[in-house]
Amino acid sequence: MRRLLLLLSILITFLGVGTPAYAAPISSINQSSIFSESDEQQTGSDSAQAVRAGERSLSIPTSTPVPIEGYRWPTRRLKIYMETQDKPLQAAFRRAVKAWNRTGAVHISWCRDKDRADIIAQDGSLSNTAPSTNVGYVSSQLGSTSTEYNPDTHALIQAQSTLDAGSLDYANLNFRTEVAEHELGHALGLAHAPEYMHSVMIPRNVKTGITKEDRTTVRLLYGVHQ
Repeated sequence: MRRLLLLLSILITFLGVGTPAYAAPISSINQSSIFSESDEQQTGSDSAQAVRAGERSLSIPTSTPVPIEGYRWPTRRLKIYMETQDKPLQAAFRRAVKAWNRTGAVHISWCRDKDRADIIAQDGSLSNTAPSTNVGYVSSQLGSTSTEYNPDTHALIQAQSTLDAGSLDYANLNFRTEVAEHELGHALGLAHAPEYMHSVMIPRNVKTGITKEDRTTVRLLYGVHQ
């Protein structure tokens, strides 16, 4: 019996059984500019959002409690489109939108026209299939956000926030919501926070929802008086 238990223990260690998928990186953020750096010619979208982003240069704060990416939306009233049909992820995104709206920095409302949306809420497979160097460590990315922006005006044009349904299947609603809040934080212009900070923007294994530091940062970014 003792030998059997030892064999089972070794098998579990090598397969990573029991290791929570959300002990891995929460998200990545991909940024793209609509202008080439060489000739400053527009190479991206001619959408209404792109035109709006080119109208005026935006002021970006130089110091905030949580790091920022260096751009923001040219308006505080934003539209978001729900592309995912996954019910648990829909609930997480809806709760996350309400949480960011409560900061008073922005007002995000749902729309039915994808072309009019500033932010797209979607699902996708983000699992890392590459072999891990750590025995028993399950690597799975829970979310990802890609943004398009105008580097001359520091204005966001569009953002797509993705949650991995497979990796979040066994998480509870609160955790899924925190991951969604993290991704929408990127969509608003917040960057990853250091691991030691009390912030929803830490890049690995979110431990909290939106904090006072996050609220202060997003309000500073959008010019809302404290």
